[in-house]
Amino acid sequence: MGFSILMYSLIGIIIGILSSMFGFGGGFVVVPILFAFLPDSIPNEYLMHTAIGTSLAVMIINSFNSTYNHAKKGNVIWSVFKLLVGYIAIGSLLGGVLAVYIESDFLRFAFIGLLIYVLIMNLFKKSFTKEVEEQTFSLPKQRLASFIGMGIGFISTLLGIGGSVMTIPYLRNRGMRMIHAVALATPLGLPIAIVGAITYLIMGMQIEGMPSSTLGFIYLPALIGFTIGGFIGVPIGRSWAQKLSDIVFSKVYLILLFIVVIMMILS
Repeated sequence: MGFSILMYSLIGIIIGILSSMFGFGGGFVVVPILFAFLPDSIPNEYLMHTAIGTSLAVMIINSFNSTYNHAKKGNVIWSVFKLLVGYIAIGSLLGGVLAVYIESDFLRFAFIGLLIYVLIMNLFKKSFTKEVEEQTFSLPKQRLASFIGMGIGFISTLLGIGGSVMTIPYLRNRGMRMIHAVALATPLGLPIAIVGAITYLIMGMQIEGMPSSTLGFIYLPALIGFTIGGFIGVPIGRSWAQKLSDIVFSKVYLILLFIVVIMMILS
């Protein structure tokens, strides 16, 4: 187990960097890695559930850490956070309860399908990769905010992706600079991570045959290792994000999204 924690700690540094730099170091990286490397002791039909549950647990710690680092630099726009966070929490609860009743392979293909859709849509939308020199973002109306928030929470918890795959493109296409969109994706991911991780933990504890290295659908060696690495990687990622130009930031985001799609297809 010691070697496993060391290996996951090294990977956790990369996850921490990506989490604070692009908002998707959790589910986008954790889920594909764990799906490929989880031990044989975990029943095959619950591999994806365990990858997602662990991803959500890692997100809790990385989201707090990343939010703290971005808030210190004034990157978090709290008015947007207050508008969306409650609706995202409601959607998260619904998604977490439903996820245990869905087959692992379906979750995997749904995950891949969502990533491909988001990637294609934002490649064709010039607004995503257009340089935003001044903030032109305006708050959506309450009804639209409730629909967007619950949708983000529901889909994100169902697939264990933290919400950034929808939150960042949504905020970006409404005129928000990448640094602020990424900084918001981390605290807005907290209700998804908290509600989702608790749900996967409880649901997994009802399943017979899970090994002692798990707590529900959470794989403990990976959680410990990713957490240790995250405390090293998060401050590095925030520092790098601060230095990127807005247009380069948006293009690198889409490139990394493409890499994650390939990883999931090949795993």
